[in-house]
Amino acid sequence: MSSSLKVLHPLFVLLFPLCGLLIHGQNLSWKDFMKQHYLRPTQEFGQYKCNVLMREIEALRGKNTHTFIYTLWHHIDRICFKSWKERYSNVYIWARSPIKVLKCFRKNFKNSYKERRSYSYVEFHCSMNGYVDSIEDIQLLEVISV
Repeated sequence: MSSSLKVLHPLFVLLFPLCGLLIHGQNLSWKDFMKQHYLRPTQEFGQYKCNVLMREIEALRGKNTHTFIYTLWHHIDRICFKSWKERYSNVYIWARSPIKVLKCFRKNFKNSYKERRSYSYVEFHCSMNGYVDSIEDIQLLEVISV
């Protein structure tokens, strides 16, 4: 019995840090999604500019197109809730109400971007962890002119 504990002890010591990474790393895709797609309502929607956003967010540099959403963060967080304590996993879900969307398109392979603002219905993907990790589809409802 004690010999098996002596053998298993080093194994547990090696595996313990990995368990911590699994627990703390679960929402990594949620965090990345929010960093890359979420516009905070602390600033007016019309003040966000594609040229600035695409330059400031490192993961977006060089992309030809990108979509940003402008809403309260908890509206996005609640999309994957099945019930008050359960989350959907690996499914596509349409937002219940339209969301302000800023779509950026690169102009002629330059570092400047054309913008399209709209109210749109947005379909999100809920990851295996039950958090939004991507935008899958957008149905334009109304164009917003600034």
